[in-house]
Amino acid sequence: MIEFNQLEHLVAIAKNKTISKAAEELLISQPGLTKSMQRLEEDLGLSLFNRKKNKIELNDNGLLAVEFAKKLLDGREEMIKELTKHNQNYLSFASCAPAPLWGIEYTFQTNTNSQFESYLIQDEQTLIDGLENGDYSLIVLTHPLAPFKEISFSDLDGQSVLLLSHIGFWNEVCKQMIPKSHLLFQDDPFVFNELTKMSALPNFKSNITIQRDNEKDNRILIPITDKEAHVNYYAIYPKDKKQFYQPLLKQIKDLDWKKTKDLPKVFNNQ
Repeated sequence: MIEFNQLEHLVAIAKNKTISKAAEELLISQPGLTKSMQRLEEDLGLSLFNRKKNKIELNDNGLLAVEFAKKLLDGREEMIKELTKHNQNYLSFASCAPAPLWGIEYTFQTNTNSQFESYLIQDEQTLIDGLENGDYSLIVLTHPLAPFKEISFSDLDGQSVLLLSHIGFWNEVCKQMIPKSHLLFQDDPFVFNELTKMSALPNFKSNITIQRDNEKDNRILIPITDKEAHVNYYAIYPKDKKQFYQPLLKQIKDLDWKKTKDLPKVFNNQ
């Protein structure tokens, strides 16, 4: 019968290229590792290695066996993870810094009978994804908005917010909806984009702007629920120009907004 430890041994040999290095990683003796592979070959009824003097390497059977071994080992870990999630007495905490975990661990140790594990993870998106996927029961971040699926203007009111100066009526919407906030207006789009990359201050972008810029950064996109944040644009034109304008306007509905970014600017800010 094939055992999981044999598969782990096989994968370690493939990774380390030699029996000696694999044995060192696995913390077992070289003769023990060699014997484990001999048993695996007997169980499978075929050879996995090309054996030469003072050297051993995987043959085609061995390379294929390694791929299956990795899948089986990953499947075992996934099974353990999923079963653990269904255990109501098990909790998993993750934090971007160690101090919060100290308090969480102490509180749960002294007040509950739950089993738990704690993880220190620097990357914010990994924490959020882990919470959404059910890998973590609770996460700790430094940014209060990060885990929200959606927010309202009232959630933002009172915070400092980065804002471009030339965004038309949206400036007035922000002034009216978040009157307690300190609006940090920026005239230069380049400076605005650099500040958004380097700071944790919230800023606003429309869904079209997001599609147009298509920039990969560490920002988390959270939709605003208020009706004031959602608008429809209407094109107004003379009735006798309908045949001219309508085909063009239909194209806009399916437009790839990224294509508009490099066009020369033809409008004036007023």
